[in-house]
Amino acid sequence: MSEFKYACPVCGQHIRCDSSQSGSVMECPTCFQKITVPQSPASDEQKFILAGSKVTEKKKFAPKDAGGTVAPKKKSPVAAIAIAIAFLAAGAGIFFFGGKSISVKPSRPASASAWEASDIGAVGAAGSFSQTDNGFTINGSGADTWNQADGFYYVFQPLNGDGSLTIQVLNIQNTDEWAKAGVMIRETTNASSVFALASIRADGQAQFIWRNLTGAAAAAWGLVGGPGYPKWVKVVRSGNSFSAYYKVNAGAIWEQLGTSQTINMSPNTQIGLIVCAHNAGTLCQAQFDNVTLQSDLKASPAVAPRAPKLIAPPANDTNWMLNLDAVTNFPDATAVGRVHGQGFICGHAILQGGMLTLRGAGNLSVAINFSGAQAEALAGQSINVTTNADAAARVTLRWEDGGQHAKENFTNGYALRLELGVVTNNHIAGKIYLCAPDDLKSYVMGTFNAEIRKPKSSKKET
Repeated sequence: MSEFKYACPVCGQHIRCDSSQSGSVMECPTCFQKITVPQSPASDEQKFILAGSKVTEKKKFAPKDAGGTVAPKKKSPVAAIAIAIAFLAAGAGIFFFGGKSISVKPSRPASASAWEASDIGAVGAAGSFSQTDNGFTINGSGADTWNQADGFYYVFQPLNGDGSLTIQVLNIQNTDEWAKAGVMIRETTNASSVFALASIRADGQAQFIWRNLTGAAAAAWGLVGGPGYPKWVKVVRSGNSFSAYYKVNAGAIWEQLGTSQTINMSPNTQIGLIVCAHNAGTLCQAQFDNVTLQSDLKASPAVAPRAPKLIAPPANDTNWMLNLDAVTNFPDATAVGRVHGQGFICGHAILQGGMLTLRGAGNLSVAINFSGAQAEALAGQSINVTTNADAAARVTLRWEDGGQHAKENFTNGYALRLELGVVTNNHIAGKIYLCAPDDLKSYVMGTFNAEIRKPKSSKKET
C-alpha cells in the first residue's frame, strides 16, 4: 500500500489516504461532503493533486458508436473515478497543479447541454466526460487517430460552415507515449471519416493530424513545443482549408503546426474535444480549461499587437544566409535584422492593399508586395521564395542615407520564408525569414503581428 493525497471537490481540503481506500466513500473532515476516493497515482511521484468525486455528482457516458451516430447515454457507474485538478477556489479561478497555484482568467462558460459525446470506432472501454464551468475532464480509450480508421472518445457540437475551437490542455494521463488529447473538426462520427486534429501527446508535444479522404490513411506534421503542460491548441476551418495551432501560454503568439491542409469536407460537421488512450480497453484521462468555440471567425477574441522585446539589433551580418534549406526554425522573438547595414527591430507591422510592411526605428522598413492580395487570401499561407525564382513578390528595403530617403527593390535573387496565421481581430500574426542579395547583406527574421488596414482609396477628386 502507498499513501497519496487528494482534495475535496467542494472545499479544497487536502486529505491523505492509502491505495487500499481507492474507490471507497469517505467524509470530508472540513465540510462533511461525502466523497468517492480517487484511484491512487500509477507511480510514487504525484505530479498533481488528485480530486475526489462528490457521491452525488452525475457524469455523462456514451457507449461505443458502431454506426456513425451518437448512441444513448448510460448511467455513470459508481466506480468510475476521475483524476482531476483540484478546484481550490472557484470564484478566483485558482487551480493546484505541479505544486503551484495557477490563476486562470475566467471565460464564458460553455453550456453543458450543448455538448454531445460518443466513442468513435472500436475502443474496448466506454468513455465519459464531466464539465465544470468552462473546464472538462474526459476519459477515453481507443487504439489511435491514425491509419484508415480511428478509435477514441469525442465530445462535440454541430458546426455548420467555418469555425474554430480553442482549449487549454492541463494534463494527459500517460497510458501510452502516443496517448493524445486535443481539438478536432470531423465530418461524421464514422471511424473512417475525414478530420483535422490539433493534438497534444502524453508528454506535452503538439502535433497536427488529418485525414483528407474517407477511409484513407491519416497523415501528420511534426512534434513541436517540447514536453510539459499546460499548452493551448486550436483548430480552424476556413472553407476547405484546415489549420492547427499551439502556444505554451495565454499571452504567447499562436504557432502554426505545419501548413494548412485542403480537405473536401461537407459544411455540416462536428467540432469538439478528443481523448485517445492509444491502448484499446484502457481509459486515458485528460483535463481541459478555457474552451472557446467560435462559429464566426470574425468574432474571434482580440489579440493585441505584440510589443517589440527590448533586444539589441544584430551587430553584423552573421545571420545572413540565402540558402533556405538551412533555415529550419524561426526565432521565437520579435523580428530583427539589418537593413542596408543598420540594425533593425520591427516596432510595427501593417498589411494594407496586399503590402506587408515591417517598420523599424526612423525610416527603416521592409515591405513585400503581394499584388493586392487580401488578408483573407493570405491567411494560413506558407510562402517560400528561393534565389533562383525568375520573378516573385517585390521586396523593398527603405532607409535614410545622409538625411535623404533611399530604397532598393528586388523581384528575384532573394530568399524568403513566410508563414501567416489566421485573421484575428483585424490582425494577422506571422513568422518571417527574409534575406536580400544586396551588397550590405540585409535580412530580417522573427515574428510579427500585422495590423490589417483598408487599401488606400484610388478615387481622384473631380
